[in-house]
Parts: sequence; C-alpha cells; structure tokens
Amino acid sequence: MRITLLAVGRLRSKPLRELCDEYLARLARYGPASVEEVKAAENGSAAQRAAQESARLLAALQPSDQLCMLDERGAQVTSVQLSELLQSHELRSTKRLVFVLGGPFGVSDALRARGKLLALSRLTLPHELCRAVLLEQLYRARTIQRGEPYHHA
Repeated sequence: MRITLLAVGRLRSKPLRELCDEYLARLARYGPASVEEVKAAENGSAAQRAAQESARLLAALQPSDQLCMLDERGAQVTSVQLSELLQSHELRSTKRLVFVLGGPFGVSDALRARGKLLALSRLTLPHELCRAVLLEQLYRARTIQRGEPYHHA
C-alpha cells in the first residue's frame, strides 16, 4: 500500500522541510510513501480560496484512493489506533491511502465528504507543522505495527 500525504502549498520553513524529509525517508523504509503538493490559492475570499484548493486536491486524486482528511471536526485517534487504521487498509488491499491536508481556509464539503475525518489535535496548528506531525505519526504507526521500540507505550 502506498501512503501519500496530499497537501496544499509548499513548505517555506527550511527546518520543517528537513524534518518532513527525514520522517518521509523513515516512513519509506516500510513501503512506498510520498508527499504531493498542490498550489495554494493566492486570491479571493476565504471561501473562494478553499474552493479553488479543494478543486486542485480533488484533481490530484485517483478514483480508487482511500482518503483520510485532516479536519478539526475529525476523530482524534491515538498512535496505536492510527497503526490499526493503516493495518485495516492493508488487509483490504488498499492501493493508495491518501492523507489530505488542506490549506489555512479548510476544504470544501464535497472533499470533506469523500474521506474519513481525522484530527491531529483540538488545538489549532500551523499547516506546515501539521505536515511534520502527521509524517512522524505515520512513521510511528509503522514502527508500532512491526513491534519496534520507537513507540514506548
């Protein structure tokens, strides 16, 4: 199963980019993993920007993709539960599991309805930091699946 993080915009912070690259490389040891970016909307109201970015995200998806949307209204899961979610998709022979991280104005209801909603936290976090946290948690989930000592719980 390929794990893809589909995100709006590029990482501007060099230290965060390096951290994301590190966790992506670690994650890739356990199977195909990638980050794909769509261009952020530059003009318009918050609703217009969210609509433009959602259209770009939808265009980047394949019909067979299974989605997990990062959304403040989503379910909060533990690292072990995230590991179990990955395992359940592997057992169902999911080809590509896509974690979607929208822009600062959110995503459209049509995109939100296409996937399972997950929340990293009830706190509001910068989108660049969310990307790093998600990649670390995906790596952690893979180590949990393999019984490796990275996760100490």
